[in-house]
Formats: sequence, C-alpha cells, structure tokens
Amino acid sequence: MAKTIITVGREYCTGGRYIAEDVAKALGIKLYDKELITMAAKHSGLSEEAIAASEKKHTHSLLYNLYTVGNDLPLSDQVFILQSRIIKDLAEKGPCVILGRCGDYVLRERKDVLRVFIYAPVEWRREYAKTNPLVQATTEKGIREEIDKTDRQRSAYYNYYTQNRWGDAHNYDLAINAELGKEACVEMILAAVAAKEKAEG
Repeated sequence: MAKTIITVGREYCTGGRYIAEDVAKALGIKLYDKELITMAAKHSGLSEEAIAASEKKHTHSLLYNLYTVGNDLPLSDQVFILQSRIIKDLAEKGPCVILGRCGDYVLRERKDVLRVFIYAPVEWRREYAKTNPLVQATTEKGIREEIDKTDRQRSAYYNYYTQNRWGDAHNYDLAINAELGKEACVEMILAAVAAKEKAEG
C-alpha cells in the first residue's frame, strides 16, 4: 500500500485524468477530482453547478480578506478555501491522488506529497483532442480555441491562488511529457512514488 499522496496538475488534452486514474488503480488508492465538487457542495449548501462554474473564474480580491471580511468573500474565493480544507482533510486520512485544484500548493507543508505536472506539445494535444470524448469542439479552429481557453483558465486560477507559476517545473517533483504515452507516464509516476518512499524510509 502506498504511503504517498500524489497531486496531479495538467495541461488540457494531455490525458492527465486517465494517467491519474491508472496511478490510483495501480496503488489501490482513491482518486479525487469531480468528487471534490460534490464534497464542497455538501459542505456549503451551494449547487455543484455553482461550484464548478466558480472554479473557472478567479477574482481580484485578496485571500487575506478572509480574516477581515468573513463571509463577504466572492464565491470563487470561498470555494477555493472550502476545497483546500477538504483536500487537507483527505490527505490526513491517508494516501490518495488529487487531480488539479492547486493540490500541490494546498499540501505544500506536507512531506509525504509527490507533486506531478503533465504537459505535451500543443500539436500533439490538438491531435489527442480529436479522440478525446470530453472535448466539445469538432473543428480544427474550435479545438485550438478550446485548448487555449482551458489552459488560460487553469493557469489564471493556479497563478492567482498560489502566487506560483502554473506548469513551472520548479513547483513540482516530476514534470512528464504525455507524448511519451500513458503507460510510460504511469510507470514514471509509480517509480517516483517508490523512490520517494524508499528515500524516506
């Protein structure tokens, strides 16, 4: 049984979710992605749709307002704080895989976290998009725009809430090119988990 918590950030159309699923399955641990939206909805009384929508936006308020303004925070900030608490609680319960949602930053104080980022050349991602059922666009132009828009949203969200740079290798333990293939990516993450756990004894 793994002892490590794995956080996975990824560019859009790299197959990052499928890689994360296979890693979780291989280690016999849970993967949390959309489940975090459901949990946040239960804790807050907000709808899952409202929470999902808030994840795609960020505000220009400062998080330290939490300590002075209370519940007057914009929805996106409230959701980020709530999901951060949920992620920390899940990490306390044991090893798991956290997909997106600034998990690497939220758990930055923990030593038992392997932080992974998955990227790929944009040309490869555009081809991958044509076979990905989650991609809504069907034209070359639409695919380009969907990839660019989603990457911009993820980058803006991460950069705003963490003050780090999304995709900067310095923020992660492992940055993997999805073009190498899903199986290779999964094997590299599993090898990194084993190496980390061996080093920590």
